[in-house]
Amino acid sequence: MNYWVVHREQVTGKLQIESFVGKDIAELKQRQLRRNYHDAVVLSHDDVNALYLNAYQTSVRDMKKFYEKKVKNEK
Repeated sequence: MNYWVVHREQVTGKLQIESFVGKDIAELKQRQLRRNYHDAVVLSHDDVNALYLNAYQTSVRDMKKFYEKKVKNEK
């Protein structure tokens, strides 16, 4: 199973995402980053799917609100 280590680069603030095949390797990378004062999280495939679903639902909800507002303003 794939695991992703997600963290922000401190200097630029750029989001960094690294993929690893095993959980042990991902957790090792996470520990290395934390030793260097980086906030880092290990995400499983299920975690990534949950994030995607949440983002998709929010996007659909926002599009519906925009459309309803547009239709209301056209009347």
